[in-house]
Amino acid sequence: METNHQLLKMYKNLIQTTQIQECYQYIMKLIHDIYTILKNDLNTFQFCNKVIENNMNFSYFQLTNPQLKKQGLKIQIIFIHQSCQFEVWLSGYNRQIQQQYYQKLNSKCPFQLCENPQKNDYIMKRPLMKDITVDNIQDIIEEIKLTIKNIENLL
Repeated sequence: METNHQLLKMYKNLIQTTQIQECYQYIMKLIHDIYTILKNDLNTFQFCNKVIENNMNFSYFQLTNPQLKKQGLKIQIIFIHQSCQFEVWLSGYNRQIQQQYYQKLNSKCPFQLCENPQKNDYIMKRPLMKDITVDNIQDIIEEIKLTIKNIENLL
């Protein structure tokens, strides 16, 4: 195994000289809080049991309801770390389902469709307009709920 000492030194410097660890812990707590609020408010949905942390690339959690599950679909609430932005994704349980719904939604989709449902982890997505760095968290939660409702109505 080869070691990249330069990256390790950079990491050590960031941990010792910035508040990056505190910032990361804060954002993860915030995502968990949003998860808990949505889970309590959206009682017709089943939520996965955890928030997935993906190497500071993005963090997310999933939810579905009987109608979506029957269709092989799920909704994912994604936090993109680099842009500090939330997105709501509609995804299939597998690539075949994603391809089917991509074809169905292609002509009438008000959201951003993926470029290739065989390679992307979503069929369509909607970046939130609310900004976590300036907007009230409750406003972000309400926008997530509205987006979920719009996805349900689209299907």
